[in-house]
Amino acid sequence: MSSKENIKINENIAVNEPKFNEKNTTKFNKDNNNFNERTTNTLTQQQDAINKTLDNTLNNVKRTTDEAIHEIPRYTQRIAEYQEQTIKTIKDIASDFIEAEKQVIGSFQSQIDRNSGGVWDLYNPQKIAENHAVAVNNFTSYLLNTADLVNNALLSNIRVYNTALEQTRDNLKACAKTNTNYIQAVSGNSQNRETNTTSP
Repeated sequence: MSSKENIKINENIAVNEPKFNEKNTTKFNKDNNNFNERTTNTLTQQQDAINKTLDNTLNNVKRTTDEAIHEIPRYTQRIAEYQEQTIKTIKDIASDFIEAEKQVIGSFQSQIDRNSGGVWDLYNPQKIAENHAVAVNNFTSYLLNTADLVNNALLSNIRVYNTALEQTRDNLKACAKTNTNYIQAVSGNSQNRETNTTSP
């Protein structure tokens, strides 16, 4: 083979080679762009689905808490009814006790009237009634004070519970902020490494 023929073959190869590489490069870039678009579309769809799920959860929480707020008057009324019932029951106990004492004293008085003199003179129905009245008053006061203690304990526990909830809210906010900052820092470092790796 002559050197002219050799040069001509080499020229044909050299001329054809770039066209082949350009075609493959263009095809690769086109395929790579399609892949990047599909990946971006998939990531966007996933992000939209996540956002929609979180928004639905937030709406459910808002709806539930709003319903709970609307229930407060009913709970307040129930608590007031329980307190009224407690006081009424205490009053009934005192009334029943006093009625029973009246009957006992009446019966006692009739015994004294029938058997005047002797041992029966030592028991003065008036004094007995006064002593029982003091006992009933003290017992009623005790029950009312106990009801007040229960109510105060309930209110104190509600205050403690609310304080604990507020602290939990603040702690969760701080934790979420820390997690967000960490994720952003890690993502930023990852992007910086990719940029440093890809830069010539």
